[in-house]
Amino acid sequence: MPDRIELPPIAVERLIRGASLEDLRQDTTPADRDRSIGQGLTALDALCGLCDRGGTDEVWDVLRSLERRQLLAFATLAISELALTDYSSKERLGD
Repeated sequence: MPDRIELPPIAVERLIRGASLEDLRQDTTPADRDRSIGQGLTALDALCGLCDRGGTDEVWDVLRSLERRQLLAFATLAISELALTDYSSKERLGD
């Protein structure tokens, strides 16, 4: 597994909030879109690192602190990234 970004929970929360993924619109400029998605991906990597170090309780604490729109936008980004990987539920379940 590649090395993960190591940040404290409050810094991960700030990264997610700062990405402003919930503010992306069709008319968002490409530069703003790239910045927002890039920061969101950095936050996702840091959240995974937090899970590796502190367990899922710390991850849930970060996610619980987000507003509903922020959480939905971040989860959408995370799911879309997961869809691009070799991950599948069959592999996970051992089918």
